[in-house]
Amino acid sequence: MNSSLRPTRDVLIASAIAGCAIAIPALWLVLTGNNIGRAAADSIMYHERVIRTMIFQFPAFDLRNPLTTTTPGYHIILATVGRFLSDSGTALRLTSVVIGTAFVCLVAGWSARRRGALDGVLLALPLACSLYVLGSTAWMLPDNLAWLLIAVVLMLCCQGEGGRRWLVLASIALFALVFVRQIQIWVAAPIWVAAWFGANHSARRVATAILATLPAFALLGAFILLWHGLVPPRFQTYVSGINLATPAFILLQYALMSVGFLPWLAQTIVRSWSMHRRTILLAGIVGVLLAVVPATTTLQEAGRFTGWWGPLGSVPSIAGHTNPIFLVLSPLGAALLTASFLGLPARTRAIFSAATIAFIVASSATFFSWQRYHEPYVLLSLAMVSALQQSSEDRSPKVGWKILCVGAISVVLALITYRGLVGDAIDPNRLPAVEHRMQMETFPVNVNSPQT
Repeated sequence: MNSSLRPTRDVLIASAIAGCAIAIPALWLVLTGNNIGRAAADSIMYHERVIRTMIFQFPAFDLRNPLTTTTPGYHIILATVGRFLSDSGTALRLTSVVIGTAFVCLVAGWSARRRGALDGVLLALPLACSLYVLGSTAWMLPDNLAWLLIAVVLMLCCQGEGGRRWLVLASIALFALVFVRQIQIWVAAPIWVAAWFGANHSARRVATAILATLPAFALLGAFILLWHGLVPPRFQTYVSGINLATPAFILLQYALMSVGFLPWLAQTIVRSWSMHRRTILLAGIVGVLLAVVPATTTLQEAGRFTGWWGPLGSVPSIAGHTNPIFLVLSPLGAALLTASFLGLPARTRAIFSAATIAFIVASSATFFSWQRYHEPYVLLSLAMVSALQQSSEDRSPKVGWKILCVGAISVVLALITYRGLVGDAIDPNRLPAVEHRMQMETFPVNVNSPQT
């Protein structure tokens, strides 16, 4: 990490520019009433109905079987806005714009504090261009609030070597995170590791960290008891299961997205290769095994579809089992990620290693290997790891090199986003999928007047 932090001016400039990069297109989508794409469909069919039902029930929410696979924190926030400020669709979507913009601004500002205003903007730009970040910003989806809280926890872990303030704040953020998306309980792992790598390796510090995270686990346990499972009853046959192809798919995404961050990572990768070649090769071998053992062909019935799975499906498979692209990009992603982590100080390296391994394991604990569950974390972790790389001023990456690489990946992501927002508009009264409706359950024609 740079020995000196950059001035607040850099933080504000980077946050403002990156914030505009996500807020302007999101506001355009909201104010023009755009309802095209997957994010719009999920918002209309599921999340908006949950929010409006909560507005009607406020504050006595019935959480026994809501029309969402997630815990209700995000929906309660928007229901509060709807109850006390305005329940118009525009007002609720604007609240989501604020959350998504805050997420991108946080990443830009944090990066700028360590690398300067330009780097802060560039490192956050791929997030602003991502279909999955923009979609959750422009429509009522809980994803960005979860990513925001994950970023907060990781940033607190990185700064907190001594004292307990960081631990208290990280544990509060973890509790809030589990109340928004229960699967993100994995974020407890980097908190525990950060505590172990404090001023000294102390079992007492780890025990304290575990105790501090117990409220989040208790909250998760309470919902499991309420739902008799990890998700509400109506979704338990839909998302239950594991997907062994997910680790290889996430590593493939790291290989692709790392292109945009090479100006910050290239020196470290070269240096790590010369000093830790065996470790990097071992990571590559693990990547090969993850690509070979589970099936990695595109198959909707196996939860392997949407996102990169689409174009990958056009590649002829090996024995109907393995996509050859995975044999190249998954080990490459594992090797690049390992080499990048090796350039960090020991404590920071341990934090991101624990976070990324825990994220991959948690992401595999669902039937669907969907890119929208992975891409924002991939981009977030690459941005943070890039901002934390150690480099002398005379060997810092050239501005043109930074703009070229970030621009390339950002343009690709922006084009994907554009394609995802072109098509037929979603009917504002479109009903949830049949398999997600309970017997005899009815839905209002006008979602502004919840009925059951």
